[in-house]
Amino acid sequence: MSAQPTTTRLLIADDDQEILTLLEDILESEGYQITTVKWGKAAYSALQNEHFNLLLTDLQMPDISGFQLLEMMAQEQPDLPILVITGSTSTQDAVQAIKKGALDFIEKPFDVKAILHTVKKALEVGRLRSESRLLAEELAKPYHLDNIVGNDPRMMEIYSLIQDVASANTTVLVVGESGTGKELISQAIHYNSPRGRKPLVKVNCVTLSESLLESELFGHEKGSFTGAVGQKRGLFEIADGGTLFLDEIGEMSLSTQVKLLQFLQDGTFRRVGGTQDLAVDVRVIAATNRDLKRMVQEGSYREDLYYRLNVFPMQMPALRERKGDIAKLARFFLQKFSSEMGKRIAAFTPDALRILETHRWPGNVRELENAIERAVVLCKSQKIDESTLRFLDPEPHSLTTSSFLPMNLSGTLQNQVNQFEKSILREVLDQCDGNRSQAARKLAINRTTLLAKIKKYDLELEEAMS
Repeated sequence: MSAQPTTTRLLIADDDQEILTLLEDILESEGYQITTVKWGKAAYSALQNEHFNLLLTDLQMPDISGFQLLEMMAQEQPDLPILVITGSTSTQDAVQAIKKGALDFIEKPFDVKAILHTVKKALEVGRLRSESRLLAEELAKPYHLDNIVGNDPRMMEIYSLIQDVASANTTVLVVGESGTGKELISQAIHYNSPRGRKPLVKVNCVTLSESLLESELFGHEKGSFTGAVGQKRGLFEIADGGTLFLDEIGEMSLSTQVKLLQFLQDGTFRRVGGTQDLAVDVRVIAATNRDLKRMVQEGSYREDLYYRLNVFPMQMPALRERKGDIAKLARFFLQKFSSEMGKRIAAFTPDALRILETHRWPGNVRELENAIERAVVLCKSQKIDESTLRFLDPEPHSLTTSSFLPMNLSGTLQNQVNQFEKSILREVLDQCDGNRSQAARKLAINRTTLLAKIKKYDLELEEAMS
C-alpha cells in the first residue's frame, strides 16, 4: 500500500497507553504523522493549537469524554472528520457517537486492514468537506458587504442592518420598488450568516399559479391532485438548514398565506394532500414592492401573516433617491461587462455621466445595469460618450404623455393612481400587440412585475374579451 504524505496529521486520544501505541505503530507505517494524547482535555488543547486532518478518539475518558469532544468540534471545527474507538460490547455508544457527528468507528480488537480503510475514507470525507467550504466561500464573495456597491447614507444604513440581522434567525421583510436590489440583499444576509454554507432557495410567488406555488413550497403526496404521480419534496424541505427567499410575497393567495403563517408560527407544515406535520429549520426572507399594510386594510392580505413577516423590515431606497451612487454603480457595471465582452472601455465622458445622473431610472439599479450592458455592446471606442447613450430618453414619453390619463378619475388618491397605472399598462400592451417582454422593456420594469400588474388589474381577462 502506498504511503500517505507526511503532512497528513492524525490525533489519537485514548486513556489506554497500549491502544495508543498500537494505533500509532499501525498508522505511522502508512506514512501518517501521529500525535497521541491520554486525556480528553489534552486532545481539545491540541486541536485548538495545531492543525489535524483526522481525530480518532475513545469515548470513555476521565476528564472530557469522546462525546464532549464531538460536540465541541461540531461547533468549532465542523470540517474535521472524527472516528471513535470502541469495544465490541459498546455498539450502542458507537451509534450514539455517529448521531453526534462521528463518521465511523474502529472496533477493538483491531483489524489492521479495516482500520486503514476506515481512516482513508474519513480523510477523503475531510478533504471534500474542506473543498466544499472553500467553494461556498468563493461563491459567497460577491455578497460580502464590501462588494455591494454604494455609499449613499441610506445604503450605509442597509449595510448596518444586514450586519445586525445576518447572525440571527429572524424573519426579514425587504420592501422596495422593482430593481432596487432586494434579492441581492437577501443573498448578502444569507451568505454572511451561519447558514451561509447551507442552501439559499429562491421562489417568485407571482410566476406560479396558486396550486403550483403551494406544491412548490410545501411539496405534495402521491395522488393529492391530478398529475401527482409520486411524492414530491417542497422547497421548505430542500432549504432545510438554510434560507428560503420568497420574492413578490404580496402576490401569494390567501390559502397559501395560511400555510406560510403556520410555518412561521411553529416551524411546521404539511405537504399538499398530507396528514403529517413536518418540521424543518429554515429562515424566511421575504420581499415585495407592494404596500402590504394597505393590502391588510383592503382585506387582501392576512394581518397576522403581515406581522409575522414584518419582524425585521428593510426599506430599499429607489435609485433616484441615491443619485450619488449612480456614477459608482455605472463604473462597476462598465468594468463588469467590458471584462465579460473582452472590450477595453475605460470610462464615461462627462456628458455621458451627466445623462446617467439625470435619468430618473424607473427600473432602478436593474435598469441601470441593463443600460450599461447595452452601452458596452454599442461602444466603438475606449470611452462611453453621449451618443452611445442616445437610447435613454431623459423623460420617457410613454410614462408622461397626457393621452394616458383616464378622463373619469374618481375616488380616493390610491384609486386614482390605480386607474392611471392600469391605463398606462393597457396602452403600452396595445402598442406592443400584447408582447409582454417588449412592454416590460418599454415600461422599464421587469417581466415578472408586469405579469403581477396584469394579474392585479385583470388585464388578461380584458385581452381575452377583446
